Amino acid sequence: MLKKFKNILSNNKKEKFDFEKQLVTIDGQEFTLRKAIPDDSIEYMRIQETIYPIPVPWPIDIVEMEIGNKNALYLSLVNETGVVAFIGISLSDRTESHITNLAVNSDYQNLGIGHLLLNQAFAYCRKREFEKMSLEVDVTNDAAIALYEAFGFKVKTVHKKYYFRNHHDALEMMVDL
Repeated sequence: MLKKFKNILSNNKKEKFDFEKQLVTIDGQEFTLRKAIPDDSIEYMRIQETIYPIPVPWPIDIVEMEIGNKNALYLSLVNETGVVAFIGISLSDRTESHITNLAVNSDYQNLGIGHLLLNQAFAYCRKREFEKMSLEVDVTNDAAIALYEAFGFKVKTVHKKYYFRNHHDALEMMVDL
């Protein structure tokens, strides 16, 4: 009986980091913003392959692990063709959230999707009373750096040869929420 009761309770448990899907229109196109599902990992790899040189920064096994990470929230922006962008946020620290990845398929860049995803991350973390948000960005990624600076991120430190695929430095950036 006790085992049956525990199963009922665990099935009614709310997810640690839930997210209610949203319909959004960007540049006249309709998208759904939703919590990532395991099948999204293949689409995430496809997106990485359109915007990064090979090898991509995150191999499939890490992507799958992160989508299933109970201390993270991954959001997928999808249309009728599939996932076109995603953002990952580590929420393991009770005060500081951390953007682990933000990627937009090259066919959908410069439409404001990065802004949308960051706005969602900010709103989500503020609602849960996180105090700061951090991230790392390749020093050569001028577009991403400009986006993050527009959101108030400031350089905290430089990590030398941070990226294994190209040995570029990374800027660690932070913003108060």
